[in-house]
Amino acid sequence: MAAADLADRFAARGPVLDVGSGTGALAAWVAGRLKAELHLVDRDPAVRAVALRAFPDVHVHAELEEVGAAAAALVMGMEILEHIPPGEQLAFIRRLFARVEPGGLLVLSTPDESGYLGGWSGYAPHIGQVDARTLADLLRLATDSVEVRVWRMEGDAYHLGPLRRVAQPVANRVWTRVGPLLGPLAQRVAGPAATLADAARRHAGPQLSPRVRAIPADQGRGTGLVGVARAAL
Repeated sequence: MAAADLADRFAARGPVLDVGSGTGALAAWVAGRLKAELHLVDRDPAVRAVALRAFPDVHVHAELEEVGAAAAALVMGMEILEHIPPGEQLAFIRRLFARVEPGGLLVLSTPDESGYLGGWSGYAPHIGQVDARTLADLLRLATDSVEVRVWRMEGDAYHLGPLRRVAQPVANRVWTRVGPLLGPLAQRVAGPAATLADAARRHAGPQLSPRVRAIPADQGRGTGLVGVARAAL
């Protein structure tokens, strides 16, 4: 939603490109709001099949190179940076920004896990977690943009209380080791465990508004980050 708001205010009119798009539900909503052509890129064939069934008028690709050289008014990489090794993140962002047309936007979202015990949520697929300063530095190094800004998402869903700060990384580390040994039983355990984790989040601190808002990254402690780079006209 923050990406759509930013694009609606600042981006040149043109296609939307979402890299690491998953099934494309978010990008389809954004492109629909902007009345823009949409390209989805995701390496998972099962995910691409779902996207093709759900959005038959959308262009779905396995690799960024399949999109061609065409530029986009809005390029998105939502919740993907943390899955990329730190040494490859700069090159990845440069590849994305190369697709942004003059006056367009690159929008990246990623969780800020620096508040967790050990600076990591313990979730095994997250191998390249960044904080607000690192995200801003990566965007500045990777782009020759008019403007780079990083916002922090605040609200109950992004609140990290003292119990969650410790319990979640410990539980994730344990699950990474034990889960594969449980086999089919793991699926039965996962549901109640997720419910317990959600309850811990709700009761880990003060009651916050369910409304999510974007504020400057140096304010607040929300765990969600949105980084934006605007291409020169």
